[in-house]
Amino acid sequence: MRKLAIATLFTFCLALTPPAHSQGTFTAASCNRNDVNAVINGPTHTAMNGDTIRIPAGSCTWTSGIAVPHGIGITIVGSGTPNSSASTTGASSSCASETVITDSLTSGSLFTAAPAFGNSTMHISCMKLLNTVPSTGYGSPIGIVGACTPSGCPNLRLDNITAPSSWADVGISDAAFAVVVNMFGVADHNTIGDVPSTSNGVDFINVSHASWQGVGSYGDNSWASPDTFGTNQAFYLENNLLSYALLTDTDTNLGTGGGARWVCRFNTVNNISSGGGCTDHGTDTTGRPRGGHQYEVYRNIGTCTNPQQGCPSFAPGRSGTGMVFQNTFTNSGGGFFKSISTIDAQRLWRGSSPWGLCDGKSPWDTNDGTTHYSGTIGSVSGMGTGAWTINNSGSPGWSANQWAAYALYDVTQDYGIGITSSGSSTLGLIFLCESCISFRPAPGDSYQILRATACMDMPTRGAGQLVQNNGSGNAVLASTGNPGPVNEVLDPIYEWGDSTPGGYDAISSSSPIMIKNRDFYIENINQAAQSSPTSPFNGTSGNGHGTLANRPTTCTPSVGYWATDQGNWNQNGSGEQGELFVCTSTNTWTLYYTPFTYPHPLIAGGSTVTGDPPNPPTSLKVTVQ
Repeated sequence: MRKLAIATLFTFCLALTPPAHSQGTFTAASCNRNDVNAVINGPTHTAMNGDTIRIPAGSCTWTSGIAVPHGIGITIVGSGTPNSSASTTGASSSCASETVITDSLTSGSLFTAAPAFGNSTMHISCMKLLNTVPSTGYGSPIGIVGACTPSGCPNLRLDNITAPSSWADVGISDAAFAVVVNMFGVADHNTIGDVPSTSNGVDFINVSHASWQGVGSYGDNSWASPDTFGTNQAFYLENNLLSYALLTDTDTNLGTGGGARWVCRFNTVNNISSGGGCTDHGTDTTGRPRGGHQYEVYRNIGTCTNPQQGCPSFAPGRSGTGMVFQNTFTNSGGGFFKSISTIDAQRLWRGSSPWGLCDGKSPWDTNDGTTHYSGTIGSVSGMGTGAWTINNSGSPGWSANQWAAYALYDVTQDYGIGITSSGSSTLGLIFLCESCISFRPAPGDSYQILRATACMDMPTRGAGQLVQNNGSGNAVLASTGNPGPVNEVLDPIYEWGDSTPGGYDAISSSSPIMIKNRDFYIENINQAAQSSPTSPFNGTSGNGHGTLANRPTTCTPSVGYWATDQGNWNQNGSGEQGELFVCTSTNTWTLYYTPFTYPHPLIAGGSTVTGDPPNPPTSLKVTVQ
């Protein structure tokens, strides 16, 4: 019996011992591409899951990139001491000066990886990445396409990278510096951009969750799944320093794109470009890929002093739902949007196959199925000004704004466009970019007034029916095998506590289909904290903030209140916390949202993977009794 016990215990200990081929640290002979590749793809060493690959100090030009072996996560780190604390923003000076790699590729990317859920964190850190100018037509310097499962997506940390604005000018795809697909994790302490570029500025991270939970493509399952606010199930950007650059975009086609879930927090964005600060692309101009599904934008600092860059709102949103709060935005550059966030359902005035326009005819939208008026265009005014007005050939005698939030469908030209206003015989049309569409209504055209009550994937909408491609490659509803309304739930956007000089709105919308205090709930800009349960917010409409004790005792369903003394998610030592409560029924407040742990656990070397096995025990001793 004693021998059996000893044998059993010995076998148990062997099972806990890491295999002989466990991860290790390997240093390349130099920063030259071939030397770095030699310790990732051989012959010196073939990287395994969990390895750390160190790139020595030096300045090297690469003419081809490196692909990490498929399905694993490794660390690739340059020479220097990275920033990692919540009190620092941007890359460390040593990481910006010691390992410098110049991209002289004619195709492809400097670094690509395809990690799978459950492996080690994919980690790229501490280097400066430059480009040769002029050079055109190659891919984004960093491209990471993960493989998700029903349990989650793999993790990525991208930190202490320094990159200039000129990346936007040398032909990389969609001006995106890094494309991150089907990944959770964080990009932190990076310094992106430096001087004005000839374009809108480089996009730091172009995010998508094309195959949410490992299902489908194009973001379809992300749009069919519940929100994941305040969890690790998103890609985070925090403590980054940008100038003449954008933090996010969500329109990549890499890995089929779409369905992005992302968070911008505690970043500083100077000289905001005409694309905005944290940007969410819509289901409108990218073809099959869907727009971003959800976003959180909070406690960022943004400045704009350059009128040539356009200076728009900080957080433009063209699809999905979001939380926008406690940002500080200074715009002295004469911007064309005076708001913290601008939400725009662009399919009301432009669209692409296969979804078409939200004009009351697309099968994907929620249409009322009624032709409300038929007529003939008598004349068109405002061409070239971006404010078109259709004059009816007769005198229908409409009431003021009778047709606002409806759509004009030009039968003659087979094109629809949203209506923003109407007079007794006139229709004002909606669009923000006259040059973006080729449609030009003409006298004599026959038209109808139709209505969609909700556009597919518009801002303020959440989970709906699952879409998938059929055997012919065409988009259909999974439930019916045919195109049809996705019937997405109303999923309001909430905004509060933002600070900016006068003349601004918290959220502005050019689309009358979205209604304040139904589709989005906001505070007044620079609104004070509660001094009592009734002032300045009384629970009737909008949002308020203050201590939990000063929360209104009565409330109207769906209004929000940010309780500043609740929660324990902010671990940076400042003690500034907060949780959002929403009125779920008359006079009933329910906890709705708590931000995810800050700083992100990956920054301290932790894990956010649900179900990770514990590390093997160490210092085991076998004692024979």
